[in-house]
Amino acid sequence: MLYGDELLADEASCFGAQQKERNLGKRKDYARRQGNGERVTEFSAITVAEPREGDRRYVPSGAELPVAPASGEVLPVYVSSGEVDWAISLLAEFPAEPAADRPGDGSERLLDRDRVQRARNSTEAGVGGDATTVLFVSDTHLGYENRAETGSGKAVPWIDEINSRDTIRRVRTLAMEGDIDAVIHTGDLLDHEVDAVTLDAAESSLRDLALCNIPVYCILGTHDHGAADPYYSNSVDGIAWVKDQVRNEYLIELSASPTSVAGGPLDAYGVSAENVGIGDVGTYESLGWRPSEIAFGASSPGPNVLCLHDGATPYRERSTADVDLDELLAQSRVSFDCVLVGDEHRPKHDDFEHGYSFETGDGTPVLYTGPAARVGPAYRNHDAFITELTISAEEVSWTRHSV
Repeated sequence: MLYGDELLADEASCFGAQQKERNLGKRKDYARRQGNGERVTEFSAITVAEPREGDRRYVPSGAELPVAPASGEVLPVYVSSGEVDWAISLLAEFPAEPAADRPGDGSERLLDRDRVQRARNSTEAGVGGDATTVLFVSDTHLGYENRAETGSGKAVPWIDEINSRDTIRRVRTLAMEGDIDAVIHTGDLLDHEVDAVTLDAAESSLRDLALCNIPVYCILGTHDHGAADPYYSNSVDGIAWVKDQVRNEYLIELSASPTSVAGGPLDAYGVSAENVGIGDVGTYESLGWRPSEIAFGASSPGPNVLCLHDGATPYRERSTADVDLDELLAQSRVSFDCVLVGDEHRPKHDDFEHGYSFETGDGTPVLYTGPAARVGPAYRNHDAFITELTISAEEVSWTRHSV
């Protein structure tokens, strides 16, 4: 309506075009007289106001939005499927031709009824489509069984029962056979010693997912960092392999900037362990990170998820945590609908029912999924699992799948 013509009647033109055609003078003159010299900040034909509380995360700081002239309501940025009729009614309050220096073409109608109806029908047909379903996977530790030979697997007497190639194939199968949009891996994809045969098998599974249009998003964990410089003679450079998967687009690295998950409404953000991403492994030694060092990029109107692989509250006490989630969320310009965390190999208090799900002080859900392989002492008599998450702007729900 303001700058486009998707819903406009044929005889109407958007307000941006009318500004150019119906007002005298040049843009820079208006910016000087009715603005800050660079852009117009005072509007005589349209009342503007601060965005609604829930919409502030979608617009730049200090931005103002149009106000519907009859109801006095600020136009929303994010519109849920149940609010479409209300949002269209606000648009219909605006005149076809607002006041200007010269008359327009005499348009009486701003919106085209048929186009509005088609847009409404399209939205209603997509009800439920504003949710994204992902497999939340963590700590696959590809190559973990090599610890039986290196001698570092003594903490897990059942190490001969672990086959990390089977683990990644199981993840692939669950994703391909379910109604899954994407896979999100929150670190320690690799163990610190990983062999070429295991990586070849993992690449095959990642390729299968890519061919099925199921993207795999990831951050790095501490063991991924260690895989760049292995000691065991049969091991290979795991980070070089990860870089190849990113180049092949079999893996997509998450960062402090938003990444649209499977092209849908969900945006994912990620901070790798110690804030060292794939391209930085081996270039410097990190001493960890503080919330004030992370500047998250502005999100789109959909829900947002943050992925971490560091010891975090509320799983850990503040005195032992690497990251204080309350502090991180408080300073963030992005409002997260949930936080997904890797790294922990046992539920809190060994409570498999409730020890992997928490809330921050502001009520944001914090979820762990534990290791996808039975690599911790807590899993002596428990199956490892991954978590199927359905995330929308209204809720986050989850179901576990044994691996």
